[in-house]
This record gives sequence, structure tokens and C-alpha cells, in this order.
Amino acid sequence: MASANPRILIVGAGPTGLVLALALVRSGVPVRLIDKEPASRLGQRGAGIMPRSLELFHALGVGAEILRRAIPPPQAVVYEMPRGVKVLSKFDMWPRNEPTPQRPFPNVVMLGQDHLEQILRTELKTLGCETEWGATLMSFDDAGDVVHTRISCPRGDAYVTESPTFDYVVGTDGARGLVRKALGLTFLGETSNAHNLIVGDVMVHGLDSTLWHMWGDIDDAWISLRPTEVPFMCSFLLSGPNIDHASMVAHPEALGPLFVQYTGGRKDLVFGDVVWLSHYRPSIRMVNKFRVGRVFVAGDAAHVHSITGGQGLNTGIQDSLNLAWKLALVQRRLAPEALLETFSEERAPVVAAMLHQITALLKENAGESAPALKRNGGLLQLGVHCRWSSIVVDEQQADLVDDIADEFYGDEEEEEEEEDGDGVQDTDVGPDRPLFAGDRAPDAPGLVVLRRRPERASEARTTSLFQTFLAARHTVLVFSDHAARCAAVVRLLAKCPAGTMQCALVLRAGSQAAEDLGADVVLCDAGGHAYRAYTHAVSAGCDMVVVRPDGLVGAIVRSREGLRRYLRGVLKVQ
Repeated sequence: MASANPRILIVGAGPTGLVLALALVRSGVPVRLIDKEPASRLGQRGAGIMPRSLELFHALGVGAEILRRAIPPPQAVVYEMPRGVKVLSKFDMWPRNEPTPQRPFPNVVMLGQDHLEQILRTELKTLGCETEWGATLMSFDDAGDVVHTRISCPRGDAYVTESPTFDYVVGTDGARGLVRKALGLTFLGETSNAHNLIVGDVMVHGLDSTLWHMWGDIDDAWISLRPTEVPFMCSFLLSGPNIDHASMVAHPEALGPLFVQYTGGRKDLVFGDVVWLSHYRPSIRMVNKFRVGRVFVAGDAAHVHSITGGQGLNTGIQDSLNLAWKLALVQRRLAPEALLETFSEERAPVVAAMLHQITALLKENAGESAPALKRNGGLLQLGVHCRWSSIVVDEQQADLVDDIADEFYGDEEEEEEEEDGDGVQDTDVGPDRPLFAGDRAPDAPGLVVLRRRPERASEARTTSLFQTFLAARHTVLVFSDHAARCAAVVRLLAKCPAGTMQCALVLRAGSQAAEDLGADVVLCDAGGHAYRAYTHAVSAGCDMVVVRPDGLVGAIVRSREGLRRYLRGVLKVQ
């Protein structure tokens, strides 16, 4: 069932499509979400959820349920062969980090993709949008002002062909989907034959469910069994030179003896049903652009990753959040059409850098995989930025910013940026790092709500910046106790289309709330976390910080003209 009167078609109901649909519907934009599969797929698949994705899921209102159902990554153990019982080594695939005021969700969690999709579908259903299973996009034609489509839909025991038109079409239909191919986009990269793998889920009794178990050598005979959130179910990776992959996929019952053999013949392990499985070859590819006219691609339809590092699903989620707020504004005629060009501009360099990083990890020896993950803290995606974007505005004094960067990064800045992918990711996201326009906006807890418009009778007295930011609006943070300053911002924002902006006045601890100046919310930074997180901007004289709906900083400015320049780039301002 589609949302009422949908003008945007999303093709593919995996995590990328579901997140895009949820973000658009929350912004008041109806969508139609279709998937050619007859029902949702089983399986863990992309189970690693990165900290940045957790932040975005919380912004969409599903983060708490994801954390309730997810589990932490188990500690990995490697067993000595051929008996497969003695432990050779233990290591943390994803070392634990302590939460900080700026990073409330610093750790990777594991949740099967089927369960993640279920959570997203449930949330969408409450908003009146459901996936149309078995509905296949057969063709589309971009007529310039609309997109004409042909969709084959199940009706009872038969199929009917519909011919609806949409304002925009987004292909989130995977690497083999129709949309990318029909657009004629290139999909350059490589497919590795180094480690032909069988992947899937299997029921296992006798394994310690707190450990991630590995036997053998990935360049020869190797198996990995990772416990999941489902009791007694493990996600497995199986690699070997003598495995007939096609036969194994066709006859999953034949895997039982292989599981026993590859674990050293351990008789204390009992292997049960194979829940799902697939033959897997690592592919690392991306499109040359993410948009042609009124048609877009995102997620696996635009880029595919090796499972190494667990970045594919998470990168697709960021695609969706980047596109959603822009598409919502343009579709509602509140922003210039040119805003949509920044989707490719901002995402393509990030994806290219991520694929470069994953390629390096894939070429690491399996025994070095844990140190590789430790070195590449950027895989947590907390440092992904778009400082180069044509729509971000940064008025921090260039000489002061340079001094701050030199002091913070020292002589290692150039080397680190090169290692982390052409300067699209800052791996150090600590409390004292410089903040630039285009960066992820840090959180700050312990904010006392002094006033909110409109008043909310049941609202808690304390909040955080993450709880203040809105997934459907920009937030302008004003770090000032000068009444005239706040009043000027409120007057400027009043010229923006209704429902697109909110103003949050952030006062230092001990400051008194001024008279009602029209700010949507007035906060007292009782713990000092907000002023510390944004201290470099404030010390540079830039006391206005604009946070976009996707949680990135759109502008750091000191002048009303700087704020006006940013607003004109993303909205139709009076």
C-alpha cells in the first residue's frame, strides 16, 4: 500500500529504500515503495550497524528499538588446526569505546538485516506507507517534468500493468537492479576471485554464544561462525579450494559434513538447519554519477562493497539521509532544483574513498584483519564530512582555523587525510577537534529547557542536541546571550518557507533566559558540553551554526549575510 497520492517512486525495499521512504514520509512527502521480491528476505546479510548509522536511526525514531534487539560484536577466537579445539588467539574485531558527550553511540552493534528491515517497515506502516511486494518496475521514461513508468503488480493470481507518473524515481534496487542499467550509468571497479565464499546462517548447538569462532586459513580452507541475536543461530562464512559453490547453494543439506570437517571434526558441535545461504564474490564498484534528470540511484544500486569492514549497508543509509531532505524540499517546491545536484557532489567522493579503504582492507592477510580494523577507525563513519560541498558556508577566520588545525593535527594532518581517502573523512572525532562546515554535528547532553514554542506539557526538563535536532527541519544554533542577536536570526528565519527551520538559542551555564525573542527553543548549557563541542566556532566569532536534517553542519557563520547565503543555497527564501 502506497502513501496517499505519492509523487516519488522508490524501487527496492532494502535498508536504503526503507530509510529513504521513512525520511521522506516524516518530511510530509508521500512515497510509493515497491520491491520485485514476493516477500522480505531472511538472513543476517549486512548485520554490522556503525555508530553514525545509530545516530541517524535515532533521528528517525527507530534507534531505541534497534538497540533493544541488537547485540555487541562478540570477541573473535581463532582455533589451532587440525583438531580445532585449542585457542590460538583472541581479539576484538571492533574494540569497545566509551560513550562521550559528543558521541553517545560510539560502538558497532550487530542486528540481522531481516530484523532491521522489519523495524523500519513497522515504523513506516504506522505512518501509512507499506511495501508493495511482487511489484516490478518494467520501464521508465523521464519526460523532463515527470517520469512515466510501467509497473507490473500482483492482483490475486494474476499480474496487471500500471502506468503511473511520478515527479521523481529513486533506484534502491541493488547491484543487479533495473534503474542503474536503464540509465546507462557505468559501474566500474573490480570483482575479486581471491576468496570465493559461501555465506549464510545456520543453527548450531554447542558453541559459546559470546565468541566469534574461526578455523583455518582464508587462503585455503576457512570457516567463520558468528553468533547472532537469534538463539543458537550463527552467521557463517565458508571458503575452500575444493568447494563446489554452485552445488552447495543448490543442496544446502550437503553443508553439514563440511561444517564438521572445517571445524576440525569437532563432535561437540551439532549443526542443524541452514536458514539461508548464497555464493559470494567480493565486488567493489560504483557509478559515475548518482542522478540523471529526475531519476536517482542510491545504496547498492550505486555502489557495492566487500563485506570486509561492514560498510555497504551503512553507506547506503547515509545516501538516503543526504538525498531525502533535499528531495523533500524540492518536491514541495521549497528549494531550487539545483539543490539535487549536490547529492552526487557530496556522496560520490565519500563513496569512492570508502571503496578505496575497503579495497585496502580486503587485500590484508586474514590474520591481520583485526589490526587493520583498529587502524581504520574511520570505518565507524563518525568522521565522514563534505567540507568541499558548494552549499556549505564557513565564515571562521582562515588564519585562526589554520592555527587550530595545526595545533590539533600537528604534522600528521596531511598523512592522515591521505590514508583516510582524499580528505573526505576525519578519523579523530574527539572533544577538542576543530569543527568545520560539512562535518557531523556533535551531540551535547544535559541541556536545560528554559522555553519552547509551542510548550509541551509532558516534555522532560533536560534534553540534548541530538534530541533537539529534527530530521525534517534545519536547526540554527545561536550561541549567544545577546537579545538583539537572537532576534535578528528569528527575523531572518521568518522569511524561510514554513516548517523548514527552527531556531535554538543556547545560553552558557548561569545565564538567564532573556525575554521571549521568538526562538523555537531556549536551552541552558548546564554541563558546558555544547559550548565545548562548538568551542572553535564560537572562539572564531561564529556564534551561528546551522545543522542540516541529515545531521551535518551546513554553515558556521558570524554574519547575517553568511546565514542568508546558506539559506539561499538550500531554500527559496523571500
